[in-house]
Amino acid sequence: MSQRKDRRVVVALVLAALLVVLLVGVAIAQGIGNPSVPSGDVAVVEEAPDSEITQEEFDSGLAQSAALQGVTKVPPPSDPQYATLRDSAMSDLLLGRWVRGEASERGISFSESEVSTGLDGVIKQDFGGQKEFEKFLKEAHFTLEQARERVELRLLSDELQKRVLDQVAGVSDSEIEDYYNANVASYKQPEARDVRQIVNKDPAKLEQAKALLEEDDSPASWKKVAARFSTEEVTKDVGGLREGLTEGQTEPAIEEQIFSAPKGAFVGPVEGQAGFFLFRVEKITPAETTPVAELSEQIQQQLTQGRQQQIAQDFQQDFLEKWRSRTFCADDYLIDSCDNFTPTLQPTPGAPPVLPAPAVSPGQATVFAGQPIPALPQGPCAFADPSLDPPEVCDWPTAAPATPPGVIGPPGAPVPEGGAPAPTPTP
Repeated sequence: MSQRKDRRVVVALVLAALLVVLLVGVAIAQGIGNPSVPSGDVAVVEEAPDSEITQEEFDSGLAQSAALQGVTKVPPPSDPQYATLRDSAMSDLLLGRWVRGEASERGISFSESEVSTGLDGVIKQDFGGQKEFEKFLKEAHFTLEQARERVELRLLSDELQKRVLDQVAGVSDSEIEDYYNANVASYKQPEARDVRQIVNKDPAKLEQAKALLEEDDSPASWKKVAARFSTEEVTKDVGGLREGLTEGQTEPAIEEQIFSAPKGAFVGPVEGQAGFFLFRVEKITPAETTPVAELSEQIQQQLTQGRQQQIAQDFQQDFLEKWRSRTFCADDYLIDSCDNFTPTLQPTPGAPPVLPAPAVSPGQATVFAGQPIPALPQGPCAFADPSLDPPEVCDWPTAAPATPPGVIGPPGAPVPEGGAPAPTPTP
């Protein structure tokens, strides 16, 4: 009995060991864990074309980053400025691999002739001709082939963005109607009144003014009488005129009189905080609600833009997570875009925990342009002029700014004229 039990134990141990071996094999086959970076390379991006980033590529990128920042000579690693340039170069190189990898998985590519055409356009539009372009190549430490690669990355990025945003579904009439009904208060215009008024602390003065205006109530007469009798600096030189008054724009006692007075009748003197008022309503613009038919196109644009924002945000998150998880860097080249990067900052006792930085380091390369729709991966900044003082840098922000005036806001806000997404900026 004991021998049979011992045999079962041995079999169990053998099976357990075999299971461990199999799991390790599967892990290796699937790329689980942190692979070692090959000797002579600084990083590897799994499943991306040309997955290894060589030391030679890094050295070239480092020189380009230095030139872009106006640094004439790359400092030694002991110099504090070196880390900034290193991170910028690594971010730039990794982002290029990520964009190429994503494009490859989606079957996006461009021919040599298409890249050449794109480069010709850059030379003509951005540099004004071959001479200035060659000057740039020398000052920025770019080879012609590297310039072609930048143009190709730009083409890949643009096509990638187009395909992702093309997934947006159309907006139906019922959706437009539902949105309009939910936000109808935003499309209502309150009653507005144009008023002429004279203000004075002495009601007797206003009686004199009223007598003159009853004889002649022309705009010219109002201008003379207001200049003579009114003490209100804002209106006395414009014939006492206040245009487009809506409720809530003047003191309650006077407002009540203004919005209950018939058009053309003199009202006052009425006592207010600034003195006594004499006024007459010149024009009444009734309250109205803009019908859905007039807003249909703009609401459609807003709803489409909202869907594009969501798709872009979802893609952005997936893109960063996917490619960061496939990126492994050598010890001396670790940045937060590398999956094997570990933050070194230690939290202060009692302070909130330190969260990892975004998967794109600051520097000349940023993933997402700042526009109402979060831009999709744009690839490294194509070209900048290092000869300028201060040197030109790629200024694509990494987060969309607050919605400026005139741009469609969140649900509940009025839809302004035009609501189409801003175009992707050209590097």
